[in-house]
Amino acid sequence: KQWYQRRVRGSIMFPLIQRFGHLVRKLWNPRNFRSHISPHEMLQAVVVCSKKKFQFTEQGDPVPFLSWLLNSLHYTLTGGKIKKRSIVFDTFQGEMVIHSRKVPPPGERATGEEFRTVSTKSPFLYLMLELPPAPLFADDSDHNIIPQVPIYKLLEKYNNLTEIEHKTYDATFLRRFEITKLPRYLILFVKRFTENRFFVEKNPTIVNFPISFDMAEFIETKVSDKYKSTEYNLLSNICHEGRAKGGTYSTHLHLSSANQWFELQDLHVTKLQPQMITLSESYIQIYERADFSVDPNRMSP
Repeated sequence: KQWYQRRVRGSIMFPLIQRFGHLVRKLWNPRNFRSHISPHEMLQAVVVCSKKKFQFTEQGDPVPFLSWLLNSLHYTLTGGKIKKRSIVFDTFQGEMVIHSRKVPPPGERATGEEFRTVSTKSPFLYLMLELPPAPLFADDSDHNIIPQVPIYKLLEKYNNLTEIEHKTYDATFLRRFEITKLPRYLILFVKRFTENRFFVEKNPTIVNFPISFDMAEFIETKVSDKYKSTEYNLLSNICHEGRAKGGTYSTHLHLSSANQWFELQDLHVTKLQPQMITLSESYIQIYERADFSVDPNRMSP
């Protein structure tokens, strides 16, 4: 225990978990004298521990930040041993099996060891949802058509039936994704931005999603039987508005104790109707599994 404490306290990431812990305790302290909390110390720790990769004076992409934050908290809490358990990975990490097979060149048969299906276990902190390509041309009224796609269509990627083509520099593979463990909190990342050497392009497709949905239709029965519930309830929705360069991010957050949705953008907080959430250009969604949902009647005032 002393060795672990020395190793954690000597880590460059120690201020991150220290300030994060202070921030969480202040947020949930029922005896807190002030009605507002300043995250300034936490933000300073992020700047220092990320070696200025993330700065609160500049707008950044929330996906790499969220991935860095979760992995950094886990790495520091485990004393640098990635495979050890921590409260971070116990809460957010799921598991899947990736089945991959090599596609033979045209005119050749798939014989030999290299063309057999290879299955690999892979943990995940979030599921990436790939949007269909946006239309290149305008309609008859000279307006660009903004397509819509249901989230169930995007989640079919993980039903262990849909094969996704993956190309490398010298070969093509077909992959199937089979989810074998559901996390307590499911994070979905909608891939909206495509970047190359010259510019960043944004896909404006609207994702139609419900406030609650069931993952049972995307996993095997033997997996769903392990859980009391496979239904997930939306807690937070981060969306991006505007152009790929210089757009703005806002967050839709559900307060369970009041059963009320709020929109947060910088220091502005406003009430929001649930119907307005599904009209946004969703980028990151965080769901909570129903068997862990908090009963508002049991929450302290």
